[in-house]
Amino acid sequence: MSGGVLSLDRNGMRVRLIVMVAISVLLSVVAAGAIALAAFDRAIEPEMNNRVRLIGSTVRSEIQRALELGIPLEQIGGLDAYLARTLDDFGEVDRISVLGAGADPIASDARDGAATGISDAGGADAETIAFRATRFELPIIEGNALVGTILVETNTRFVRTRLRQVLIDVVVIVLVALVVAMEIALAIAMSSIEKPLERIMHLLRDQVAGRFAIRTRPGGLGGLGRTVARFNDHVEDLTERMAALPARARERSSSLKQYVIAEDRPTRLRLSKISDIRIALFLFSVSTETAVAFLPIYARAAARPDWLSAEVAAALPLMVYLVATACLAPFAGPMARRFGARRIFLASVAPSAVALLAMGFVDNLIVISLFRGLMAISYATATIACQTYAIRAAEEANSTRPFGTFMAVIYGGVFCGSALGGLVAGRFGYQNAFIFGATMAVLSGIAGLLAMHGQAGDRDAVHHASEVPRQRTRLPMSFFALLAGVAIPTNATTAVFVWYMTPLMLASAGFGPAEIARVVMLYYLAAVVFGPLVSHLSDRGPGPMTMLIAGALLSAGAMASLSFWNDLWGMTSAICALGIGHTLIRAPQYAVAAKAAGEQGRGLDYLRFIERAGALAGLGIAALTFGSAGADRAALAMAFIVFSGIVFFAGAQLVSRPETASRGG
Repeated sequence: MSGGVLSLDRNGMRVRLIVMVAISVLLSVVAAGAIALAAFDRAIEPEMNNRVRLIGSTVRSEIQRALELGIPLEQIGGLDAYLARTLDDFGEVDRISVLGAGADPIASDARDGAATGISDAGGADAETIAFRATRFELPIIEGNALVGTILVETNTRFVRTRLRQVLIDVVVIVLVALVVAMEIALAIAMSSIEKPLERIMHLLRDQVAGRFAIRTRPGGLGGLGRTVARFNDHVEDLTERMAALPARARERSSSLKQYVIAEDRPTRLRLSKISDIRIALFLFSVSTETAVAFLPIYARAAARPDWLSAEVAAALPLMVYLVATACLAPFAGPMARRFGARRIFLASVAPSAVALLAMGFVDNLIVISLFRGLMAISYATATIACQTYAIRAAEEANSTRPFGTFMAVIYGGVFCGSALGGLVAGRFGYQNAFIFGATMAVLSGIAGLLAMHGQAGDRDAVHHASEVPRQRTRLPMSFFALLAGVAIPTNATTAVFVWYMTPLMLASAGFGPAEIARVVMLYYLAAVVFGPLVSHLSDRGPGPMTMLIAGALLSAGAMASLSFWNDLWGMTSAICALGIGHTLIRAPQYAVAAKAAGEQGRGLDYLRFIERAGALAGLGIAALTFGSAGADRAALAMAFIVFSGIVFFAGAQLVSRPETASRGG
């Protein structure tokens, strides 16, 4: 079986696996949701009616108490205000009216359509459940005479909006479950099918060529596992027979060039695949991003010095995070190459878990920011270690695939982390969200320990003490144009709009952590959905340059749209468009940077540092000017910066091409 056929079969297997997992999860959730909705219909109406009747009885008892004191029903003071407070306290009630003996109105209050917190759109949504509006009449009796009546009407919008919130949470959980299920399914398929098959092909080629010096770890489903065991038996049997021969016979056999047999013990084959990092990186990304949807709100509410404004307080943990990652970015790559990607990743897990736990149990802004910085250091070392592993495990040089896989996995984790973190924080409190993140960090360390055992996780041989240092060449101008025109604007818009502006603007509009997380997660969902397609198009379609230009133009358009459409749906649309635009940019920009720099490690170290520095600069400017400039001007300014950057980069590329051609000639 050739490598091309194997690659084709592998890609087809991945597509079929993803489709099967998606269909299975969707059908399961839809079936469970339908059953739950039917049960909800049957259970909610009598419970709702009993509660509304109880509220009416409470109001009647207060009025009866006034009548017992000798106050006539028509002269009870503050009755309108009391009914209004009752409506505010109990969303289940739509209208309360107090009528006299002749059905003449004495006091009444009703809520408007927006009182439930979410506007009632009517239409199909109004038929979500079969709950009907009900009116209760409770008599008011003074002595033995009927002196009035209380009318209480149920609020059907209350039930529909609460159900709508639950359904939205279910949709979020479905999306998270899909991403998690696909990551787990792909990891299981890679470890039990793809890697055993590649080990078999490697041993088969060796043994056909007469080389019996390598064995591999057992494993694989069904026949694959038995085949691996058989090939290993061949090597071990010949090694034992060779060891049993006299010394002169072994020397004579070793001199034969036709066969190669291990003299002592077979060498263990350690294949490295990009899929080795999937589960570990995914879980680590989930852990570190559980607070991304609510961190500005959490930081703004923490205790802080009097001289620190609320806007700066909200951005301070993010700024510390970016400072830490920017300072460490030039060193994390060399550390991973010197000490090994696997060691660096495993060493990053414990500090990240400790920092997450500490952030949930302190209430001081400075301490929260310091622990956020510690987590940033761990995040930088862990993710760069995984990226180094993926680059070394890639089969094609200067391919977008390792960067695309890295981005898809990490943004899949960010998507799940932001969604689940916001959901846990909204339902169970901020502290439990941080505990959840710390748990995910520990699980990521276990996954990395079990999966990242290939040669790509070892230290780089060029860092051996006896190795002569490589001569460094000057980086081309096109590389610096990429940094200034693409990397800086892209990361600045992410930090300013996704991490800072969106949570604050939605919080000021009355939305909680769960609702904010639903909007923010759409940015990361775009990378999960479109990331593999972008990698394919960048390698075999229009190319990375086209992807970069299209992504920058789409990002600029998304930012510009906020200047005239900045309500909830406008921000949601801008988040989706920005996510797609940045997905078109991120993996291709890494491939272009690696190709332009000539040295992957050195070029990517520069790129990582500039990304963090650009995000930090943008966030700092936004924190200082957001209150005075406003969202409209900030969005237009970001759109102009993104558009100007891509024009500058495209112009630099056109200028550098003739120079490159003349040097090649």
